Amino acid sequence: MNTRLTSCVLLVLVAIGSLLWFGPQAVAYPQPALIGQSWELTFDFKPPRTIAVPDMDGQVRWYWYMPYTVTNNTDTEQFFVPQVTVATDQGDIITAGRGIGPSVFRAIQKQLGNPLLDNPIQVSGRILIGEDHAKESVAIWPVFPHDVDEMRMFIAGLSGETQKVKNPLTGKDIELRKSKMLIFQTPGTSVHPQRQPIKIHTQTWVMR
Repeated sequence: MNTRLTSCVLLVLVAIGSLLWFGPQAVAYPQPALIGQSWELTFDFKPPRTIAVPDMDGQVRWYWYMPYTVTNNTDTEQFFVPQVTVATDQGDIITAGRGIGPSVFRAIQKQLGNPLLDNPIQVSGRILIGEDHAKESVAIWPVFPHDVDEMRMFIAGLSGETQKVKNPLTGKDIELRKSKMLIFQTPGTSVHPQRQPIKIHTQTWVMR
């Protein structure tokens, strides 16, 4: 794991720890500017839901997926490269889409009944101005094998705002990007993922 990636992971852990132990008023990590400093895409989403998909060996595996729509309401064409990270109250940190086979996306596309849904692997690229050119896709990640009561999603690629800060461990500058943070509460058990309730708790912007 390179230094940049390690630093980002550490910052996520610090942010999560601060919020869990001290609450939102005590967060000390960098915050986005009160007045937008750069372009920003409009991000709409639906609550995550689960789906069961058999793998190549016929074993059924469960996945979470979150449908979303990104619209360019700025005054210029932008380049959209999404990166979705999922963190849980149990210390899990994974990148959505990593290791997800094409059969999972096809099953989700069929379940949603949306043949125009963009594959998350292919959704990156130019995004023209206006609702007619909005991109629809999904973030996909595996259901965790243990009980999880909270999931935090960090969506990068929606804004051009950045900040440089010093890594407290190395003293070197690192660049943070403005990202959308969604906090979902998932009380219950992972034994029956299809029955696990989920509700949005917070959505805000953070630097990470």
